[in-house]
Amino acid sequence: MKKNCVTIAVFWLAFLITLTAFSATLFAHGKRDRDRGRGLNLEEIYMHTYEGGEDGGLAHVTYWGLPAADSEYYDSLPPEEQAKAGKINVNVIHAAAFQPTNADIAGMEVTGLLKKGKRQQRITFRLPRSWNGKLVVAGTPGLRNEYANEAVLVPWLLEAGYAYIAGDKGIPGGAGDMISGKHPTQHWGMLMIDLAMCARRLLTAYADEPPTHTYVMGLSNGGYQTRRALEIDHKRVRQGKPRLFDGGVDWSGAYWPDRRILDADGNGKVSVAEYAAADSLVGSIDKGTLAMGWYYAPETLTTPTAYAQRPRFSSAYLPMVNAGFSPESALFWGYYNTTFDGFQYVPGFEAFRGVGYYNLVSYVYRADLRGDDAATSQAYSCYADPNNPNTPPPLYEWLRNAPNGGWNQESVRYALKNANSGEFSAPLLSLHGQHDGLVALNAQSLDYADAVARFGNPDLHRLYIIANAGHVDKHADGGWGYSSAEADPDIPDLLTPMQAYAQRAFLYLEKWVEEGVVAPASRLVETDPTIDVTDPSLLDW
Repeated sequence: MKKNCVTIAVFWLAFLITLTAFSATLFAHGKRDRDRGRGLNLEEIYMHTYEGGEDGGLAHVTYWGLPAADSEYYDSLPPEEQAKAGKINVNVIHAAAFQPTNADIAGMEVTGLLKKGKRQQRITFRLPRSWNGKLVVAGTPGLRNEYANEAVLVPWLLEAGYAYIAGDKGIPGGAGDMISGKHPTQHWGMLMIDLAMCARRLLTAYADEPPTHTYVMGLSNGGYQTRRALEIDHKRVRQGKPRLFDGGVDWSGAYWPDRRILDADGNGKVSVAEYAAADSLVGSIDKGTLAMGWYYAPETLTTPTAYAQRPRFSSAYLPMVNAGFSPESALFWGYYNTTFDGFQYVPGFEAFRGVGYYNLVSYVYRADLRGDDAATSQAYSCYADPNNPNTPPPLYEWLRNAPNGGWNQESVRYALKNANSGEFSAPLLSLHGQHDGLVALNAQSLDYADAVARFGNPDLHRLYIIANAGHVDKHADGGWGYSSAEADPDIPDLLTPMQAYAQRAFLYLEKWVEEGVVAPASRLVETDPTIDVTDPSLLDW
């Protein structure tokens, strides 16, 4: 025990000594792991130590709700900490029961701009003072920033002693950066490799040792990043390079099918028509956009009457199911068709009239893959014209009339840069909400499981479908959208938050990797939506 205390003291003293001496040169040229991280540079470095208590600890508990909740406290923070609070508070995607409460996690955080070649991303790296020797590299959901996992992954991982790193996927401006002509999604897989190497460098610099185990985990687009990280790492290992990741948990991840899936005629090439016809993230969303219709169009299906039908939105039922959505996800179709509509009442955001996740995803991902900027993408914009507020945005006519959805060879080429191979050599546990109305269960997780079965090692893969669960947990609290929660006060008793199930999956993964206890077989995990479980130790399947 005395030896352990001395070791921790020496470690922390070493950290304090090196804190001010840290530089990009040290980062890029460590003595250990010389083959890892070559060419990486961390710039604009900012470091901060948290003692726990009033400073909120490493989980930033006191930053939630700032600045509105306590402007005096907010004003007392350094500008860098105020910026963190701002980034945290635009990422509320968790159920209220899971908001972090532990303000006593001491440790240090490093933020900065991580660059390698043309790739760059803003990062947050956390090292708890009571480090357990392990690392989690986190993917980032949606088009959100590097703090998007603050209530989803960060609190329980830091409490357990894990070092943690995440990035913003190279899109600090979110949707705006997707419409840049630069194809930012092409880097989303390799950015995870960069994060892992960066974290190893930081741990070697400050703890004088690399992690004993490295896990990868992410939600939504972060789930895609998790899958892709293991796939890229598998390829690296086959090339004789050291393994980076010991396993991963993919939470409702998006799936980008590769050439072998898309090549319907077997000629070794993927035509524009083949890409347009295949299941994909954008393909399923395009179909949802057309099936539900623009919110302010006379023929829209997003109405309280259609929500009350059985099945819900019955006219959209077959198109949505054919697009890969589960029938249970109909609970969310109206919401995802209108999510951002309320912004039209904010001065300067009038163009958000009728904008939801469906038409926004169709627009921004199409622009990314085609390489169009804000000007050239106007032909299929999802935004309304404030001068003609009752005229549908051009996206709807584009999707109905443009040959093959307006895809071109450039878009196919960049979609294939993103592609999931389904091949990995470390355990991957996937879980997906049966009620997910955004990332279609059948087209995104069942199809990925099929790809793993065809081309990879299905013995290393598990898929757990969580009954009564949606895409993000905050929806289980209710109150989230026209013709859905507002028309149905029973929403909280219809939905199950997934976070405890994701944490349980992580525990299964850890046991599998570290103790050889193989995770349970793939299955539908039944839940009681009237009882929200928050303690993963109470779950077993």
